[in-house]
Amino acid sequence: MRVCVLTDEPKRAKTKMTNLEIENNRMIDVVDENDAVVDSKLRTEIHRLGLPHREIHIWMFDESKNVFFQKRGLHSASAGSLDATIGGHVNAGEDYLEAAVREAKEETKMKIAPGDLIVLKKFKKLHITKDYLWGKTNNFIRTVYIYKNPIKEDQLKKELGIPGGGFQKMAYNFLLNPPKEYSKMFTFFILEEELPEVLKYLR
Repeated sequence: MRVCVLTDEPKRAKTKMTNLEIENNRMIDVVDENDAVVDSKLRTEIHRLGLPHREIHIWMFDESKNVFFQKRGLHSASAGSLDATIGGHVNAGEDYLEAAVREAKEETKMKIAPGDLIVLKKFKKLHITKDYLWGKTNNFIRTVYIYKNPIKEDQLKKELGIPGGGFQKMAYNFLLNPPKEYSKMFTFFILEEELPEVLKYLR
Protein backbone atom coordinates (compact mmCIF):
# COMPACT_ATOMS: atom_id res chain seq x y z
CA MET A 1 0.00 0.00 0.00
CA ARG A 2 1.33 3.39 -0.93
CA VAL A 3 1.46 5.68 2.07
CA CYS A 4 3.75 8.50 0.97
CA VAL A 5 3.56 10.97 -1.89
CA LEU A 6 6.36 13.39 -2.58
CA THR A 7 5.60 16.89 -3.74
CA ASP A 8 7.98 19.56 -4.93
CA GLU A 9 7.96 22.97 -6.55
CA PRO A 10 8.68 23.61 -10.21
CA LYS A 11 11.42 26.04 -11.13
CA ARG A 12 10.23 29.62 -11.16
CA ALA A 13 12.04 32.71 -12.33
CA LYS A 14 12.41 36.00 -10.47
CA THR A 15 11.43 34.56 -7.09
CA LYS A 16 13.15 35.73 -3.94
CA MET A 17 15.38 33.00 -2.52
CA THR A 18 16.08 32.30 1.13
CA ASN A 19 19.51 33.49 2.25
CA LEU A 20 20.74 31.11 4.95
CA GLU A 21 23.32 33.56 6.29
CA ILE A 22 20.65 36.20 6.83
CA GLU A 23 18.34 33.59 8.36
CA ASN A 24 21.00 32.53 10.86
CA ASN A 25 21.63 36.12 11.91
CA ARG A 26 18.04 37.04 12.65
CA MET A 27 17.35 38.43 16.10
CA ILE A 28 15.40 36.03 18.33
CA ASP A 29 13.83 36.79 21.71
CA VAL A 30 15.22 34.98 24.74
CA VAL A 31 12.50 33.97 27.21
CA ASP A 32 12.37 32.80 30.81
CA GLU A 33 10.67 29.65 32.12
CA ASN A 34 7.34 31.48 32.09
CA ASP A 35 7.76 32.43 28.42
CA ALA A 36 8.34 36.11 29.18
CA VAL A 37 10.86 37.94 26.98
CA VAL A 38 14.05 38.82 28.84
CA ASP A 39 16.55 39.54 26.03
CA SER A 40 17.20 39.24 22.28
CA LYS A 41 20.15 37.62 20.52
CA LEU A 42 21.22 36.31 17.12
CA ARG A 43 19.77 32.92 16.27
CA THR A 44 23.25 31.40 16.04
CA GLU A 45 23.98 32.64 19.56
CA ILE A 46 20.65 31.37 20.86
CA HIS A 47 21.57 27.82 19.83
CA ARG A 48 25.27 28.03 20.65
CA LEU A 49 24.45 29.07 24.22
CA GLY A 50 21.32 26.92 24.56
CA LEU A 51 19.11 29.86 25.48
CA PRO A 52 15.35 29.34 25.80
CA HIS A 53 13.46 30.85 22.86
CA ARG A 54 10.15 30.60 21.00
CA GLU A 55 9.29 28.43 18.00
CA ILE A 56 6.16 27.56 16.03
CA HIS A 57 4.97 24.50 14.12
CA ILE A 58 1.95 24.29 11.82
CA TRP A 59 0.43 21.02 10.64
CA MET A 60 -1.66 20.71 7.48
CA PHE A 61 -3.77 17.89 6.06
CA ASP A 62 -5.96 17.12 3.03
CA GLU A 63 -9.59 16.06 2.68
CA SER A 64 -8.63 12.40 3.20
CA LYS A 65 -6.83 13.27 6.46
CA ASN A 66 -3.40 12.63 4.92
CA VAL A 67 -0.86 14.64 6.93
CA PHE A 68 1.74 16.80 5.19
CA PHE A 69 5.34 16.78 6.37
CA GLN A 70 8.22 18.99 5.34
CA LYS A 71 11.51 17.27 4.54
CA ARG A 72 14.56 18.88 6.14
CA GLY A 73 16.92 20.45 3.61
CA LEU A 74 20.51 19.44 2.87
CA HIS A 75 21.81 22.34 5.00
CA SER A 76 20.71 20.43 8.10
CA ALA A 77 22.43 17.52 9.83
CA SER A 78 19.00 15.84 9.82
CA ALA A 79 18.63 16.28 6.05
CA GLY A 80 15.72 14.33 4.59
CA SER A 81 14.01 13.79 7.95
CA LEU A 82 10.31 14.57 8.18
CA ASP A 83 9.19 17.54 10.26
CA ALA A 84 6.02 19.57 10.72
CA THR A 85 4.47 21.02 7.57
CA ILE A 86 5.76 24.44 8.60
CA GLY A 87 8.19 25.36 11.34
CA GLY A 88 10.38 28.19 12.45
CA HIS A 89 11.60 30.59 15.09
CA VAL A 90 9.64 33.51 16.46
CA ASN A 91 11.55 36.67 15.60
CA ALA A 92 12.33 39.35 18.15
CA GLY A 93 9.23 41.47 18.71
CA GLU A 94 6.83 38.92 17.19
CA ASP A 95 4.25 36.81 18.96
CA TYR A 96 3.61 33.16 18.13
CA LEU A 97 0.68 33.81 15.81
CA GLU A 98 2.48 36.50 13.82
CA ALA A 99 5.43 34.15 13.37
CA ALA A 100 3.15 31.32 12.23
CA VAL A 101 1.54 33.44 9.51
CA ARG A 102 4.95 34.71 8.35
CA GLU A 103 6.57 31.27 8.29
CA ALA A 104 3.64 29.83 6.31
CA LYS A 105 4.22 32.39 3.58
CA GLU A 106 8.01 31.92 3.62
CA GLU A 107 8.01 28.12 3.58
CA THR A 108 4.96 27.28 1.45
CA LYS A 109 3.97 30.56 -0.27
CA MET A 110 0.53 30.18 1.33
CA LYS A 111 -1.17 33.28 2.71
CA ILE A 112 -3.10 32.11 5.72
CA ALA A 113 -5.33 33.99 8.14
CA PRO A 114 -4.64 33.90 11.89
CA GLY A 115 -8.22 32.73 12.46
CA ASP A 116 -7.53 29.57 10.44
CA LEU A 117 -4.97 28.35 12.99
CA ILE A 118 -5.94 26.33 16.05
CA VAL A 119 -3.52 25.82 18.93
CA LEU A 120 -2.97 22.10 19.58
CA LYS A 121 -0.45 22.34 22.38
CA LYS A 122 2.48 24.28 23.78
CA PHE A 123 5.69 22.34 24.42
CA LYS A 124 8.82 23.14 26.39
CA LYS A 125 11.90 21.07 25.58
CA LEU A 126 15.72 21.02 25.79
CA HIS A 127 17.36 19.03 23.00
CA ILE A 128 21.05 18.42 22.30
CA THR A 129 21.61 17.95 18.58
CA LYS A 130 24.43 17.56 16.05
CA ASP A 131 22.90 20.19 13.79
CA TYR A 132 25.92 22.16 12.63
CA LEU A 133 23.93 25.06 11.19
CA TRP A 134 22.21 26.38 14.29
CA GLY A 135 24.48 25.07 17.01
CA LYS A 136 24.22 22.05 19.29
CA THR A 137 21.48 22.99 21.74
CA ASN A 138 17.83 23.70 21.07
CA ASN A 139 16.08 24.94 24.19
CA PHE A 140 12.63 25.83 22.95
CA ILE A 141 9.10 26.74 23.93
CA ARG A 142 7.02 25.78 20.90
CA THR A 143 3.41 26.55 20.09
CA VAL A 144 1.98 23.90 17.77
CA TYR A 145 -0.90 24.85 15.48
CA ILE A 146 -3.07 23.00 13.02
CA TYR A 147 -4.48 24.69 9.93
CA LYS A 148 -8.18 23.95 10.21
CA ASN A 149 -8.92 23.85 6.47
CA PRO A 150 -7.96 20.83 4.35
CA ILE A 151 -5.53 21.78 1.59
CA LYS A 152 -4.57 20.37 -1.78
CA GLU A 153 -1.08 19.05 -2.37
CA ASP A 154 -0.23 21.60 -5.04
CA GLN A 155 -0.81 24.48 -2.62
CA LEU A 156 2.52 23.73 -0.92
CA LYS A 157 5.40 25.42 -2.75
CA LYS A 158 8.95 24.50 -1.76
CA GLU A 159 11.01 27.34 -0.29
CA LEU A 160 13.65 28.46 -2.77
CA GLY A 161 17.23 28.79 -1.53
CA ILE A 162 16.96 25.71 0.69
CA PRO A 163 18.80 22.80 -0.98
CA GLY A 164 16.88 19.54 -0.95
CA GLY A 165 13.71 19.53 1.07
CA GLY A 166 10.17 19.45 -0.27
CA PHE A 167 6.95 18.01 1.11
CA GLN A 168 5.63 14.52 1.68
CA LYS A 169 2.28 13.24 2.87
CA MET A 170 1.35 10.17 4.89
CA ALA A 171 -1.97 8.48 5.45
CA TYR A 172 -3.82 8.96 8.72
CA ASN A 173 -4.27 5.22 9.31
CA PHE A 174 -0.58 4.54 8.70
CA LEU A 175 0.44 7.23 11.19
CA LEU A 176 -1.78 5.76 13.89
CA ASN A 177 0.65 2.86 14.24
CA PRO A 178 3.71 3.20 11.98
CA PRO A 179 6.19 0.29 11.92
CA LYS A 180 9.21 0.81 14.18
CA GLU A 181 11.57 0.98 11.21
CA TYR A 182 9.84 4.20 10.14
CA SER A 183 10.65 6.02 13.38
CA LYS A 184 14.02 7.21 12.10
CA MET A 185 12.29 9.03 9.25
CA PHE A 186 11.04 11.72 11.61
CA THR A 187 12.89 14.55 13.34
CA PHE A 188 13.25 14.63 17.10
CA PHE A 189 10.03 15.09 19.07
CA ILE A 190 7.64 14.71 16.14
CA LEU A 191 6.50 11.09 16.26
CA GLU A 192 6.10 10.77 20.04
CA GLU A 193 4.90 14.25 21.02
CA GLU A 194 3.35 16.27 18.21
CA LEU A 195 1.80 13.73 15.87
CA PRO A 196 -0.50 12.29 18.56
CA GLU A 197 -2.00 15.76 18.98
CA VAL A 198 -2.50 16.12 15.22
CA LEU A 199 -4.13 12.70 14.91
CA LYS A 200 -6.37 13.40 17.88
CA TYR A 201 -7.62 16.54 16.15
CA LEU A 202 -8.26 14.65 12.89
CA ARG A 203 -10.06 11.77 14.59
